[in-house]
Amino acid sequence: MGRPLRKDVNGVDVIGTPASDTGITCEFYDGSTNRTDGIIIKQRGSRTYVVARIGSPTTLFTNSLVTGTPAAAGEMRIRGSTSGMLDANLVSIAKLTKRVATDFSGNRYTWFLENDSSADYIVLTAL
Repeated sequence: MGRPLRKDVNGVDVIGTPASDTGITCEFYDGSTNRTDGIIIKQRGSRTYVVARIGSPTTLFTNSLVTGTPAAAGEMRIRGSTSGMLDANLVSIAKLTKRVATDFSGNRYTWFLENDSSADYIVLTAL
């Protein structure tokens, strides 16, 4: 699995709890619809995670990373910004370890969580 996620390179917790929106947020398919309000609860592998809806701790989903919009059970997407802004220059992440994020084209990035007071998001820096 590589180096498991616990904290980013700056020491910020990246594994969240459903009660808060602190940590890596994601988009996932919950069996009936695509949800954009997911949070990573636990890491199963570098490409597989247990996620839940923010504010709804009762239902957990085990999902794997995909490049496009999640459209089937077991799919999720994590994206990071190469410009350092929340919704600009987003890259879909294929593999995430403690220090390196890899996109679906094989490009590698160092990463850390940034918070702009509305949400945490991943900032990517090319290696």
